[in-house]
Amino acid sequence: MMFIFTSLFFALLPLTADAAPNENNADQQKAIIKDLPKFSDEPEGIGAGFGVGEPMGIAVAYRPNKGHTLAAMTGWSFSESTLHLHVDYLATISTIRPNQSAISFGIYGGVGPTLNLGRADEQTGFGIRIPVGVSIAFEKPVDVFLEVAPVLGAIPEVKLYANGTVGVRAWFRSKR
Repeated sequence: MMFIFTSLFFALLPLTADAAPNENNADQQKAIIKDLPKFSDEPEGIGAGFGVGEPMGIAVAYRPNKGHTLAAMTGWSFSESTLHLHVDYLATISTIRPNQSAISFGIYGGVGPTLNLGRADEQTGFGIRIPVGVSIAFEKPVDVFLEVAPVLGAIPEVKLYANGTVGVRAWFRSKR
């Protein structure tokens, strides 16, 4: 997202230096804007957003097609007071799209590793997450997700934990 704002700033900067824009500046600006990532028509490609809950942080995802997603989050775990990282492979189990609706509901499940870093009195925590959730996708490039995940902690001790996050992502595709 910062890349887009930075690119637009530098693309528009020549307009402030010259009261009458010339053809060369206009062509440069069109070339820069053409190279920017485009919003996706569907929630596919690269997704970036944030999640609130346990953990709370930045959410990113790669979805090559509607059936498979590689989703990651980095943020703060309030229950553990640590930096939380996880990466999950998610498979879409079912997609529900009511007739004449701009919204679809994707039900998914998956598995992936999780790390909790920065424990003052213990070593780094490691475990396996088994997330299940629903993704509410709109006609254009935004989805809202609700996810719960039992976590089987393996290090420093074998213990069962739980994660739950509500988040939003915007989806981008490579230029075509």
